[in-house]
Amino acid sequence: MQAYSPFLLCTIPPTFDISLCIHLSLFLNYFSGKTSERNFKIRLLLGTGSLYRGRFIFLQVIRMPKRSATNRTIEVILLQSDKYLGEKYEIVRVKPIFARNVLLPKGIAIFADKAAKNNYKQKMEAAAVTRAKKASSLEDLFSKIAEDEGIEIIRKANEENTLYAKVDEHDIVGKIKEIYQVEVEPHLFKLKKKLSEVGNHVVTFYYNDLKREILVKIKAEVNEKAAKAKEKAEEVEEKAEKTKEELKAERDAQKAADKAEKIAKLKEKYK
Repeated sequence: MQAYSPFLLCTIPPTFDISLCIHLSLFLNYFSGKTSERNFKIRLLLGTGSLYRGRFIFLQVIRMPKRSATNRTIEVILLQSDKYLGEKYEIVRVKPIFARNVLLPKGIAIFADKAAKNNYKQKMEAAAVTRAKKASSLEDLFSKIAEDEGIEIIRKANEENTLYAKVDEHDIVGKIKEIYQVEVEPHLFKLKKKLSEVGNHVVTFYYNDLKREILVKIKAEVNEKAAKAKEKAEEVEEKAEKTKEELKAERDAQKAADKAEKIAKLKEKYK
């Protein structure tokens, strides 16, 4: 509701240009429209008479209703699914300028007025049933994933456990389809950035009112050639260690033999 203030009587000297008052009023109204809440408006009435040898004007401040999130957006019915807005035949709220400049000209949506809601009532009800079934099937899918303690993805990584190829939503969807034979839209998984390291990662999933978190376990791919080379190097090291031990034992045995021989010679000498 608009609230009107009493008229304010202002006198101006005869030499004062009334056009300045008009420009001031227009400026104030323009500024009020640029603010986040257009909560006032100036009404300017010019008097034709004179008062105390001067012309007079009437000013009235009109208090406008505050803007809210509801009256800054409008309802539209989507005629096709959009990953940023919603699914087909779903009612969503968007900014008026976006609806008029993008959605309506491209046939993506129509205004959700009373007539449109009546015309698309059956289709919207059928779409709501379809979305409910989809949400139920997704619930079952995430229950299975939770029982399996998440999904496992294998990637090549360097010695610092950094992946050569990062994991994104499409990789997660592909793994789910491979294991559970269920297709899920990649944009429903919300990743702040691609996964780039080996380890366990928690990924959030959104579908309308359904919110779930799944565990994605990324493991480093084992290189067979590198593993064999490492095994051979370990064997060589073990052999080298054995050889060193054997040489040491031989030297100790030789020293013991030489010592025993010297003792035997001394005994024979002093008999």
